[in-house]
Amino acid sequence: MTTSYISCACNRVPHSADWGRNGLVCFAACHAIAIYDPFISKIGKVTKTLHKHKGRVNTVRWIKHRNLEAESELLSSSVDGTAIIWTKIKNIFECTSIIEAGDILTFSNYLYLPNSETQNHSDFLKLLICTGSVKGELKLWFRDTSNNLKCFQTLVLGRKLPIEACFSCLPSTNLPLLAVATESSSIELYASNSDDIEALDFVKVQVLTGHEDWVRCIDFNYITNDSILLASGSQDAMIRLWKISVNATESLNDELRQKEQIFVANETKYNITLESVLYGHEGWIYGVHWYPLQNNGNKILRLLSCSLDKSMIIWEPDKVTGIWSEKVRVGEVGGNSLGFYGCKFSGNGLNILAHGYQGSFHIWEYSESVKNWIPKSIPSGHFAEVVDLCWDPKGRFLITASTDQTTRIHAPWKDKREFWHEIGRPQVHGYDMSCLVMLTPYMFASGAEEKVTRIFTAPATFKNSLIKIADADDFKNMVANSASVPALGLTNKATINDMKIEEFEISDSKNENYIPPTEEELMQNTLWPELQKLYGHGYEIFSIAARHDGSLLATACKSTSPEHSAILIWSTNTWTQVQKLVSHQLTVTQMEFSPNDKYLVSVSRDRRWSLFEYTDNMYVLIAASLKKDSLHTRIIWCCSWTHDSSFFATGSRDGKIGVWNPNIIKSKIAPSTSLDVNNSVTALSFSVQDITEHFYILAIGFETGCIEIQKLKILNDNFVWEKYLMFDSSHAHHLTVKRLKFRPQKEFVNTLQLASCGSDHIVKIYDIDIIKLKDL
Repeated sequence: MTTSYISCACNRVPHSADWGRNGLVCFAACHAIAIYDPFISKIGKVTKTLHKHKGRVNTVRWIKHRNLEAESELLSSSVDGTAIIWTKIKNIFECTSIIEAGDILTFSNYLYLPNSETQNHSDFLKLLICTGSVKGELKLWFRDTSNNLKCFQTLVLGRKLPIEACFSCLPSTNLPLLAVATESSSIELYASNSDDIEALDFVKVQVLTGHEDWVRCIDFNYITNDSILLASGSQDAMIRLWKISVNATESLNDELRQKEQIFVANETKYNITLESVLYGHEGWIYGVHWYPLQNNGNKILRLLSCSLDKSMIIWEPDKVTGIWSEKVRVGEVGGNSLGFYGCKFSGNGLNILAHGYQGSFHIWEYSESVKNWIPKSIPSGHFAEVVDLCWDPKGRFLITASTDQTTRIHAPWKDKREFWHEIGRPQVHGYDMSCLVMLTPYMFASGAEEKVTRIFTAPATFKNSLIKIADADDFKNMVANSASVPALGLTNKATINDMKIEEFEISDSKNENYIPPTEEELMQNTLWPELQKLYGHGYEIFSIAARHDGSLLATACKSTSPEHSAILIWSTNTWTQVQKLVSHQLTVTQMEFSPNDKYLVSVSRDRRWSLFEYTDNMYVLIAASLKKDSLHTRIIWCCSWTHDSSFFATGSRDGKIGVWNPNIIKSKIAPSTSLDVNNSVTALSFSVQDITEHFYILAIGFETGCIEIQKLKILNDNFVWEKYLMFDSSHAHHLTVKRLKFRPQKEFVNTLQLASCGSDHIVKIYDIDIIKLKDL
């Protein structure tokens, strides 16, 4: 079982993404760290997630070498009070050190000690780490070559909260220098008078003032052997460049000499001057990053900055006058999103990246042919809990719903291999989404934290996107060419113009020319028009299901009484309520129609399941479990039908899974077989493919985030369970698995594809080898 697709957004906090010289982007994704390779295919690919933290990850940084080697370690810090060092061992990043700081960490930073970068590769490099917490303490840690960690100093800043910190080495020495930005709008400099590790002791040597609001970001840059530059960005929309030099007073004119600040470290005199003040942003500045490349051993002077004004600027000094000015500005114009929380140059300096308020990445790449910066297509994902997913009946695309108030469509295109990406955002809503289901290949129904069920149908713009990568001949009866949301409205209104449906032939050469949509195109041009609203529930919609022929829709809402726990059945031809199924006493958590549409099963918070049979054009209750003497003693979260409609499974919080035969339970309510997994079960899905007779594949999702694949064999009425594999919290999810669904496939193939989503904001698709399944 391999992971073919990972869709997740970056955490919406500053400094939660970094781009290394190894070509990889690391970023915080809920409680995990995602590794993204931008150079796989046209948009790159999130290759893995690393999970060890128990709370939201606040900062992620590659631990960079001064000698420009590719990074092999990264540092992350979290609200769980820990910072973790991840080290690349045999091409896998493993947790090698955990720093227990004790309080919620807001940032962390690092410095490889200069004399350690030439040592034996079998040893760990000597590393300095600082961690800042919400208590206002700044702790300094040292890791030795044997991977031993110790806290050797705690800097108490009084009543000033540290916001960011950055390490460097003082010019012409190997002495570490620490810059700390505090909530007093100043930057405090700490230096050590000794480069002996045992005698490291940081002392405040100078305070840099000038900013009029909090300093949110700082970054050091080596210019020459006798001076370094410190860039600081603030909420006052200003960037200040500070030059720290080895006693160069003689070269200063009288005006600068009066404004310089002096400090002494290890008997060497240093002076600080304000090199420049850069003004060009109109909002809070959250990121500054120096150009990573060198020229003849000296860093090329180029600074990247980003702001909440939704722009990124590259600054450079004039070659003649030395005056800093804006050279390049990129970003967004208009829209309803906030700006950028961080920015980075790529290791080769030809790409710039920003991550924004909605967790999305924005990458611009320098094009030699047009001599300009061009927006690049990048992966995207939900930035809040993903609560539901559903496949297109033909398996061409996957649609997901999230509490980030959006639904998103993911589809693959083939370029030698299958690459998944987001191709549409059909619903951007004003309420948190709760559930969705596909009715026909181009129509879906969704429920949110409102009493209304909404129906959406695909516009011509979606066919133009889908036909480039998949067969779309069944696209009929278009309602509109596109859709838009009016100001202060929640309803997607259809827009009609003279747009033509583009005709494409799906071929390999066609896919080579395919350009995936950018974040801006997804946000602005991929809405679906709303076809209908269904009113009838008294509380927020919670679960939804549809017959496989698309003729009926079942909906249920949050409830604490039998009256509101009823399931409403709607006709999709007339959009009217045709039935009301009363059986449960509390919220119906999930419903599912059997593949032959003969049965409807529902499970509830009242610890019961109900089975309805379709007779005389209506569904009739034929069986329901009892509260007493029942297999399940806790909330039943999920249910699933086998592909042949012979059995359905139910899973509950008490860790039990029951498999029931609808023909037998009419007379006696007892499970055909059960499985105790000793873990709260939150998602179930049987394979939709007929592998061999009397052989079923069941995917089980747990509250812990793990996913288990079980094989169920039926031999002469004997049920045999065999565990195939278990995915841990790094390979699966690190919070509750909310939904599992196998991909419908036209013909028999040797690989099953399983989609999963969870409370950790992540959507994943796994490939499962059927041949190995049979052999075991």
